Amino acid sequence: MHTSLIPLRTILTLGVLTITAACSSSKTDQPADSAGAGAGASAAIPASAQGTSAVKQDTLGPKADALLQRLQSTNADSLRVLLVDDRQVVTGLIAECEQMMRQMKMDPPRKWLDLVKNLRADLDRMPGMTGPQLTQAMPEHRKRIADMLGMRRDMMRM
Repeated sequence: MHTSLIPLRTILTLGVLTITAACSSSKTDQPADSAGAGAGASAAIPASAQGTSAVKQDTLGPKADALLQRLQSTNADSLRVLLVDDRQVVTGLIAECEQMMRQMKMDPPRKWLDLVKNLRADLDRMPGMTGPQLTQAMPEHRKRIADMLGMRRDMMRM
């Protein structure tokens, strides 16, 4: 009976993520609808801020938070299924943070470089792991993702 809950949990998680994505995408469509209102709509946002991550709706952070929850609550056999989502979220976080650092003309700190190196190594080696090996490696991998999210949030406040 316990194994029948896993597909239900996965279905519920995917449903929540789909609803969340649909709701957040409707919020990002709002500026397009108000574009016909004239130049006043875009004039309210400084030209230097237009197109930056500070203005856009944050969808990657919630995706990463949801992934962390799933990686923690998923059993060994189901972790392999999550590796595709894991790779997508982690590579997205890395790319977005690197872009933010370039926009701020910021040199990546040593801690960041080490974290990225370790996460990329995780992404390379995890597909070849068995369920029990993934279960053993997951706490450190989750910590790395959480550390990256913390650095990302700090950069977004700058």
